[in-house]
Amino acid sequence: MNEIIKNFAVLGHPISHSLSPKIHQHFADQFKMKINYQRLDIESGNFKEALTNLKLKGYMGLNITLPLKTLAYEACDELSATAKLTKSVNTISIRNDKLVGDTTDGIGLITDLSAKDVRLENKKILLIGAGGASNGVMYDLISQHPQSIFLTNRTISKSHDMKEYWASFARKKNVLIHILNSDEHITFDLIINATSSSLDGESAVLPENLSGYFWYDMMYGKQTHFLKEAERNKATFSDGLGMLVEQAAASFYIWHNRKPDTKSIYQVL
Repeated sequence: MNEIIKNFAVLGHPISHSLSPKIHQHFADQFKMKINYQRLDIESGNFKEALTNLKLKGYMGLNITLPLKTLAYEACDELSATAKLTKSVNTISIRNDKLVGDTTDGIGLITDLSAKDVRLENKKILLIGAGGASNGVMYDLISQHPQSIFLTNRTISKSHDMKEYWASFARKKNVLIHILNSDEHITFDLIINATSSSLDGESAVLPENLSGYFWYDMMYGKQTHFLKEAERNKATFSDGLGMLVEQAAASFYIWHNRKPDTKSIYQVL
């Protein structure tokens, strides 16, 4: 009897650059599983219709990337606790005709940082950006019990909104949240760029006199202005390729209940 091939896809706009099909196929090969994983370029206005069509076609799981993660959050019938708090969904499971949403971005970031020996407990973190990418990782960052998380953004009012939103959860974890003042000179243990400036072909607006031991850009595939600045500061730095791989591994586990080995994928990529 022929094994049924399970269908999955990543949805976004643009999507041609996505490495997700290659990553998930590599994971499936580890377990001798047959899957069909596609890239689907879906614009925001067509997103709900696309979800309905994919559900009717029998797809079992979907990854969601920019700019659709908030729309995915709004479209799901059920949500994980993390997805509810971050208001972001990057992983949809289709079960019993229902869309079940989760987010693995935060755990992908934490797992990659851990693999790079970056510890967060009792550390000072600066998070640049106050959009969906930043909020999508805040749950997991706070859960690592850093001493403090400083927020900054081109439109600083958004950082204040973000601080207010996460204040209650941060208090439960004994984590302090601050807004970075322009006249503060702090050496951070970790600086994270969560802006989409590199995707938009722009340079991230960075605070002056930025100082940190480890710089991490959540984007991947480009030598961004942020990473050039890290190099100029003689800091240790990384792009977000490892985060992409680890969030994919977490999605794979949600769908298949199997934990793939992520080390071998880098040779493939």
